Amino acid sequence: MKEWYNDNAHPDFMSKRIRISRLLQEEGKLLDIVKLIGSDILPDEQKLVLEAAKAIRQGFLQQNAYHEEDTYVPILKQYCMMDTLLKLYDGSLKLVSLGIPVSVIKKTGVFDDVIKIKYTISNDNLEAFETLNTDLMRILDEIEESYKGAERSCP
Repeated sequence: MKEWYNDNAHPDFMSKRIRISRLLQEEGKLLDIVKLIGSDILPDEQKLVLEAAKAIRQGFLQQNAYHEEDTYVPILKQYCMMDTLLKLYDGSLKLVSLGIPVSVIKKTGVFDDVIKIKYTISNDNLEAFETLNTDLMRILDEIEESYKGAERSCP
């Protein structure tokens, strides 16, 4: 399988697929905890896993057979979708490691935007992923800068 994905998609298709699978597995473990004690008590790193897994499930795994763009998704678009999801997760994880709450990241709507990409980016316009990724990183950078500015302004 790996050779086929290397030839027809991208050489790191399988590594991204494995990362996505691990996030979903981690979500499964966390959901057991959430059922017992709720999500409010979870640290932000774990809240981020839940949010990223939700975006993966709704934006990547769920398919709408009645929607023109989502009935059939080419392998290259699948790769671009995984890449965008993981870039958002990695960028958000960096912010969380700086002490920025997941709730601040969610308020920007970036997770909602990524969930919608299967509909908003057509199957034949994969260049749009580059623009989307640039926009996502800009938003995350702005969040980081606003928090750095807030740290400097505190007495």
